[in-house]
Amino acid sequence: MSGPLAEVVVDIAASDVDRVFHYQIPPPLAGRLEVGHRVLVPFGARRVDATLVGFTSTTDLPPERLRPILALRDPVPVLTPALIELARWMERRYLCLFVQALRAMLPPGARGDGVRLAPRRWARLVLPPEEARRQQAALARRAPRQAALLQQLLDRGEMPQAELLRRAGASHAALQALVQRGWVEVREREPLEEEPPPPPPEAPPPLTPEQAAVWEPLQAGLAGRGPRVTLLHGVTGSGKTEIYLRAIAAVLARGQGAICLVPEISLTPQTVARFRARFGNRVAVLHSAMTPTERLAAWRRIRAGRQPVVVGARSAVFAPVPRLGLIIVDEEHENSYKQEETPRYHAREVALARARLEGAAVVLGSATPAVETYFRACQGEMGLLRLPRRVAGRPLPDVELVDMRAEFEAGHRSIFSRRLLELIHQRLAARQQVMLFLNRRGYHTVLLCRECGFVLRCPHCDVSLTFHQLASGRMQCRCHYCDHRQVPPATCPACGGVALRPFGLGTQRVEEVARRLFPRARIQRMDADVTARRGAHEAIYRRFAAGQIDILIGTQMIAKGWDVPGVTLVGVVSADTALHMPDFRRHERTFALLEQVAGRAGRGDDPGTVVIQTYTPEHPCLQAVRRHDYEAFFRREIEERRELGFPPFSHLVRAVVAGGERPAVERAAVLLAAAWQAEVAGRRVAGGAVTPAAPAPIERLRGRWRWHVLARATDLDALLEATRAAAAGVRERWPRDVQLQLDADPYNML
Repeated sequence: MSGPLAEVVVDIAASDVDRVFHYQIPPPLAGRLEVGHRVLVPFGARRVDATLVGFTSTTDLPPERLRPILALRDPVPVLTPALIELARWMERRYLCLFVQALRAMLPPGARGDGVRLAPRRWARLVLPPEEARRQQAALARRAPRQAALLQQLLDRGEMPQAELLRRAGASHAALQALVQRGWVEVREREPLEEEPPPPPPEAPPPLTPEQAAVWEPLQAGLAGRGPRVTLLHGVTGSGKTEIYLRAIAAVLARGQGAICLVPEISLTPQTVARFRARFGNRVAVLHSAMTPTERLAAWRRIRAGRQPVVVGARSAVFAPVPRLGLIIVDEEHENSYKQEETPRYHAREVALARARLEGAAVVLGSATPAVETYFRACQGEMGLLRLPRRVAGRPLPDVELVDMRAEFEAGHRSIFSRRLLELIHQRLAARQQVMLFLNRRGYHTVLLCRECGFVLRCPHCDVSLTFHQLASGRMQCRCHYCDHRQVPPATCPACGGVALRPFGLGTQRVEEVARRLFPRARIQRMDADVTARRGAHEAIYRRFAAGQIDILIGTQMIAKGWDVPGVTLVGVVSADTALHMPDFRRHERTFALLEQVAGRAGRGDDPGTVVIQTYTPEHPCLQAVRRHDYEAFFRREIEERRELGFPPFSHLVRAVVAGGERPAVERAAVLLAAAWQAEVAGRRVAGGAVTPAAPAPIERLRGRWRWHVLARATDLDALLEATRAAAAGVRERWPRDVQLQLDADPYNML
């Protein structure tokens, strides 16, 4: 065979075709193809998209069976060779198909989903500003819409035509009148041109002595004279973001790019504002709340090197930054970095793997590092730098634990303790701001019959329905897993009794009580129900930061990253929920969440106070939060993990078997457990053990029955190989319509 052959992976998620196929390169494409290109190929009787992952000069196929590539899908490769190698690593590490890992990296539009970038029309003011102001004043009475258009362009200089018309409340005809006078120019722009001129860069502030002590060794690591991976353990408000900005500036000065991951979409507007103040329009944003068209436009600007700084949530770890020099994982302990759909990757681990492949540095930042991460740092696997104090000598907030058992015994039945009520009144009188945290949305969390004990459950999931109050004031029961909704029954469906009562607290109920107790306060709720509308996260943050909200009530959306100097009081309405979850990470999650939400208080000139309401104030985890003592929490937690053999002293792989019929699911789970145990024993996997098959904690979800099997070992590679072999060994005996989901190092055990 003369000439090279293309190695492609077809875009079909099936294990029997998840491998490299060889194709001829037709003369029109000779010399044009690169690794990472998307191509169209014949596959059986079909034409399918594929990713070009390499070239070869040898194949086992006879020449007559080789078929040519049909077309090139994109002029520019959508993936880099390093990203393709990263996909191979993900395939091995997360027990997924190669094509599933590749799909996680593809931009919108790459899989023929109809996302395309068309030129947009932009309007620009042609008149000199002084003349424009004079004409705007003259038009104000006889042509107010034209005047509004001129005012918008005076404020912004230039902007997309559609946005201009919307902001001015004007018609296309009003704009055309200004164009015909020669006062405004409208032209089409390609998406890569769409960024307006950057604002003047903000000068970096001087470093505090603590920041300077951290920056010196970190700078050495960035230059290759120290650890390439660093854990930055800094208390809330210690100035970690300024260190991130300095590190990015250092790699930009060397002509390299950087990625900064944040755990929540709600944090993105604040982070982007700070980054753009420093780096202007060199900052791109990638997160799931963007439209596919917006994501594709940002992706192309990143790929072209126009925006070498990327800020985004989990999937931004795959951003195609040319010459990547640095990846920052802010709040690296956060569970939201773990993807719960295939491929079930953890963005922190992917960041570390990508940095190794591309020779980049990594900074992991947190006030409450993951136990596994802190253990690795203590073992010398990465650098460890500390920021133990807040900027400007501000103290960490005082934390008070309120025993709700004593409140009950004293006859106080409010959801707010007497101490929390007293402090809220004080803060409102002083015109200071309050945050109230409860990590459960809805009005009530369960509807229970007090006569027979019946609990209203979702007909499709093994969970209770949550009470929600609609805007109309009516109540609705809703499942937070499958979104099943129904009207609350008037009588008990089980016994017909009338003692059907809602119990448990949700953020809606907290909001209602707060409005009744503090009628003059400006109160806002922030949870998944309120922020479903596009742009709601940013709008609420801006209002709160501007002092237009007195009391903000929210779930974990408000628990991290918010830097609002006016907040002097944080109230945790209930701290006990997460402490009793069936999860070995429950104490870690509780400590991190409470320490993070506590860190929202006292970030300005006035000191902060945190009130944590609990029925178990003596719990060591809560006592560690009270003292802001991560080290004490870590010492206790690591010894418990060592004794039980949990991570970081082992690795876990969880298999979830799901299907529509319970007997078939049970048979499949038992079959898998036996095969898995045989593979682990036969290979003598170090520290290997496989649990018997059992119903998952949530046995039914979205109408499907679920059983699970858990394997544990100290040798991760051997465990992964045994898992693959077991799954392959049962494939021919596997029941139809039963799905197998494998999760390496799982975070969700429900």
